[in-house]
Amino acid sequence: MKLLIVDDSQAMRNIIKWNLNQAEVHVDKVYEASCCEDALHIIETKKPDLVITDWNMPEMGGLQLLRELREINNTVRFGFVTTQASTNIHNIAKDAGADFIVSNPSCINTFKTQISQAL
Repeated sequence: MKLLIVDDSQAMRNIIKWNLNQAEVHVDKVYEASCCEDALHIIETKKPDLVITDWNMPEMGGLQLLRELREINNTVRFGFVTTQASTNIHNIAKDAGADFIVSNPSCINTFKTQISQAL
């Protein structure tokens, strides 16, 4: 599996990678982007199987990234890891086409289950 992690925080990208390792999720290649503009380029050129992103980032947030992808009929699997996992945020993400949204930090088993179901 090819994975793209999008977060403006390097520390958060590292935590997501650590969680994936702890959850024993097999990943062949991990791409990273610190902004959604870079993420769009990576998605276009590298064709990841799954995108995991933060909800809030400077300039363009994860929700806008998801909406832009869905507008051009890109169906890449897409999930959010965020501290803003309220019911309202969860519903907005699902309505926009997200495959999952998990709270950060989340338990490893929940993280693994959400990613497995998305794939």
